[in-house]
Amino acid sequence: MLWLEQKWRSQLPTQSGGSKRTNVSATGAYSSSSNSETPLADEPDVDSPVRPQRSKKSKQKDIKNVREKELMDREKEREEEKEHRAKIMPIKEKELQIQAAMKEKELQTQRYIKEMEIKAKEREMDMQILNADTSTMSEKRRALHEIACEKIIAK
Repeated sequence: MLWLEQKWRSQLPTQSGGSKRTNVSATGAYSSSSNSETPLADEPDVDSPVRPQRSKKSKQKDIKNVREKELMDREKEREEEKEHRAKIMPIKEKELQIQAAMKEKELQTQRYIKEMEIKAKEREMDMQILNADTSTMSEKRRALHEIACEKIIAK
């Protein structure tokens, strides 16, 4: 590349005496040190240390660790969900009990209303019997009417 050649390297900015970070290498890498005499690994004259390749076993171990961590995370999520359900179950049971009690109360109210309606109809029929005109009735009919009126009054 052109910027690595000597002609272009002389035009690259150099480090000033200030404490700010500046480009100090030919590749444009930053230096955190205030000593510009320290050679950098990015410069072509300096040998950079070679990092060893990772072994297959170490990669497999890392993969295994990642999988184990994922499994542990899933297990932790399951445990948290179980705890959440355990907390919610008593609340849901209480809610169901309340709903059942409300339904029973509603059924009792409906039964009471029907009973009152039936009693109201009975009173209406009793009033019709009590207020019936006996002048046009036959003797047998009048005798039955009097028995019915006595039963109504006895209630």
